[in-house]
Amino acid sequence: MLRTLLFDQQWCMLHYPEQPNGFAIFIIGDQQHYVNEESSFWINNIGRKQMIERLTQAGYFVYYSNLFEKNWGNQQSVEHSYNLYQLIMRKEILNQKIHILAEGMGILTAAQLIPLMEDNIRSIVLFAPCISLEKHIEQEQTRKFYYKKLMKEIKAAFNEESVHINTEKPIEEMKESLFIIQVIDQNRYKDQLELIHQLLLKRKEKKLPVEIHYILLENRQYITEKIIRFLKENEKVL
Repeated sequence: MLRTLLFDQQWCMLHYPEQPNGFAIFIIGDQQHYVNEESSFWINNIGRKQMIERLTQAGYFVYYSNLFEKNWGNQQSVEHSYNLYQLIMRKEILNQKIHILAEGMGILTAAQLIPLMEDNIRSIVLFAPCISLEKHIEQEQTRKFYYKKLMKEIKAAFNEESVHINTEKPIEEMKESLFIIQVIDQNRYKDQLELIHQLLLKRKEKKLPVEIHYILLENRQYITEKIIRFLKENEKVL
């Protein structure tokens, strides 16, 4: 079962499991992510629809917002995400600590939620992450059309072109478990790999829980089961 709601002028979609396990997953999507009154990217894309179906079959309440679409981690997206969490917790019977599944650009928002929701995050899954917006801008400079489009989106999101978002530090220092899924081929954030390796090393040095899984795009169908395994490992302490 699913339903939509309009919150803060953004359409949000809620997926209800038939047999709830009491835990929620907040999805923060990438550039292609959208939600409207009747549908969403996670319904219209076959692979993502299968992922949602499997997560709800496993008992998870899954929710996400249109989140101003190409927000690139602006303050508006962070505040909306935090306020949406508060609304969901008031309306639904759920464990207060949620899982966050962030993809690509969505990591920019997720990282800024960590200090705001530190006591209410159970674990974070990063899928093909964009750890640094600055690094992504640098990567796109060699592709004139994409660079021009990107800078137009950033200006619309922030009302300026020079933007710095500190995502590395909160992800590096968060005490909760971190699971990174890195797509080897067809990854639009391929230049982020060195940053991801540095992040892994720093968390391991601090003895903070982290694991990474590398996949080929054609093997995406196996990822959901790995995610569910990871989530369940972090549900032993309520």
